[in-house]
Amino acid sequence: MIKCWVKLGGGGILTLPTAVSWRFCYGTDTPCDSFFLRCLWERGQETLLSAACRFFAEWEGERVFTGVVDEYAVRCGKDGLYLELAGRGMAALLLDNEAMPAEYQRATRADIIANHVAPYGVEAVGGAALPAVDGFNVSSGESEWSVVRRYACYYGGVVPRFDREGRLVLAPHGDGEVLRIREGDPVTGWEYREERHGVLSQVAVRRRTALGTQWVSDPDFLAQGGCARRVVTVPNTTGTAAMRYTAGYQLKAARSGRVRMRATIAGAFLAWPGQLVSVELKDCGANGVYRAAQTEVSCGGEGLSTTLVLGERDAMI
Repeated sequence: MIKCWVKLGGGGILTLPTAVSWRFCYGTDTPCDSFFLRCLWERGQETLLSAACRFFAEWEGERVFTGVVDEYAVRCGKDGLYLELAGRGMAALLLDNEAMPAEYQRATRADIIANHVAPYGVEAVGGAALPAVDGFNVSSGESEWSVVRRYACYYGGVVPRFDREGRLVLAPHGDGEVLRIREGDPVTGWEYREERHGVLSQVAVRRRTALGTQWVSDPDFLAQGGCARRVVTVPNTTGTAAMRYTAGYQLKAARSGRVRMRATIAGAFLAWPGQLVSVELKDCGANGVYRAAQTEVSCGGEGLSTTLVLGERDAMI
């Protein structure tokens, strides 16, 4: 059974009544994690949740969601009186807050956390290997999430994400336990999709005025007839190794969503984003090992179900 509660602005805790339906969506980038909950309610308590600001959920004693309350509604109809509550994961705090413009002579992980994460009460874990970045600038109008993502993803090759405890994770995904989806499992549907639009075959990185251009290609996509080039201009002071890294990053990021395997299975919380999933279905030509990019877990009239959106194992999930 799902157990849910909210934290009020004044610090109080309110345990929510029995949920009749719910949905939790998880990912590793934007849009951020989200939740929807529908539960029984009592007349006369319509404004009780006006100060609700944080939401927590547990499944069989394990924390499965920590987030921000965005809205609630009390609905009365032929089915009775219900409370509907919706919100997002803790990434919402970084998405909703605009960063102060800044110019860092040398930005470190500690600088980014102290100035763009910690002020919102968000704990950060991992990322000790993230590099210090010379000349890192924060633009006017940029969100705190954009600052964190650009620093971690572009310069460190790590896609930042939030765990179920509401902590910002700045470490790469580990392989860990592999979920196996086999013939005979309660799979209610699946879909395999490939999208070529937006995938790059070649990237050229050139200095603004000085000589020197670095080319990086995707040989597999070129062999499949791919033809999409991008030219990236960098400052004259950018070194050759950094230029090649920039080009490689652009290629990897562009193909991150090319392959998608979508599977829906009866049951709750079967896998989490970043986890490896082995698809082993009879007569399926798309069998293989994927990495979960998104997870949606729901409970409603048709019972419990988990929908997994899977991508290439080595993609920037």
